[in-house]
Amino acid sequence: MNNKSEENIDLGRTMLNKAVETAIATQVESAENIKIKVDSQASQTIQGKAESIEFLGEKIVAFKDIQLEQINITSDNISLDLTQAILGKIAFEQPGNFKVKIIFTESDCDRLLNSEYVRILLQSLALEINHSSANFYLQQAKCHLDDNGKVSLIANTVLNREQQIKTAEFQIALQFEQDGAAIKFQGGKYLDKRSLDLDETVAIMKKVQDILYLRHFSNADLAIDITNIKIEAQQLTLQGNMQIKKLPDSLAESIKSVASEINDN
Repeated sequence: MNNKSEENIDLGRTMLNKAVETAIATQVESAENIKIKVDSQASQTIQGKAESIEFLGEKIVAFKDIQLEQINITSDNISLDLTQAILGKIAFEQPGNFKVKIIFTESDCDRLLNSEYVRILLQSLALEINHSSANFYLQQAKCHLDDNGKVSLIANTVLNREQQIKTAEFQIALQFEQDGAAIKFQGGKYLDKRSLDLDETVAIMKKVQDILYLRHFSNADLAIDITNIKIEAQQLTLQGNMQIKKLPDSLAESIKSVASEINDN
């Protein structure tokens, strides 16, 4: 390979690197560190194609409430609309397959649990209690991540049933085993004199269980398979495979799709 060809490949990689970096930067509010590594031939780069791509982000803040300690995304074959990427928008010419690893700290989990998006998810879940419909969400939620897969959660549970609002502070302890495929309930209790009725508590716990055991999700935009859940050293690590057909126009609508899939199961 002559020097001119090598220069073309380096230039192509730099172009694609910068385009992807620009597009990703528009999707996050802030980040302590973002690294993009693209492996591509010059001829492929002009077409927006890459043999492999890796994205590493640290201390990412995105979608207003979501904060990640670290996110690592890799793909062995990707085809982007390069023109759109240069303009700061990620668009896939064909579905992209990615391996994803996300790390949350305790404070990240707290922010997520109290976010608008978790509230949308929970309120979109269908509860039926004694033939009446209801929904619930969490307030002032706080979690503790321990070693060996243990997690405890304290939250004020707000139940909306028959136009009546009931609240109660609840604590629950869980342990994830077998890479998150098995979840053991290690106890729960109400922390003050206020409590929900037994049938209300059972209905809520059933929906929480459905969320925790959700390992596959797909809609018109993307498909996700969670392959590993690990809790250790006060960090939660999720690993999985993702196929992106196109980036969702609305995160809230995608979350409602998750709720719809849970409701249908």
